[in-house]
Amino acid sequence: NYYGMLDQLIASKGRVFFGTWWSTLSGYVNRMRGYYIAKHKLEGYEDGTMESYYFFPDERKEQMKKYYPVKKPIYMREFPTSWLDIDKGIEEMHQQQ
Repeated sequence: NYYGMLDQLIASKGRVFFGTWWSTLSGYVNRMRGYYIAKHKLEGYEDGTMESYYFFPDERKEQMKKYYPVKKPIYMREFPTSWLDIDKGIEEMHQQQ
């Protein structure tokens, strides 16, 4: 049964995504959205933000609209370090600093 994987692929290409904070499906959709936004240099690619929201819990609704560095606990969400500058080599990263 491939329905879950197909749901993730389809949801990752939408303009806006609403997911659930503790959901691994939502987390992976956001990661794929991040890869897509970075690859195509869409709005938010420079700072790792995207049009994704969590409909529950309310205080987490706009977590993906702001940049957050990796911090514990890490299993509830994806962090922009997963997709920011993943195609750059070490030399390029060092030259930017």
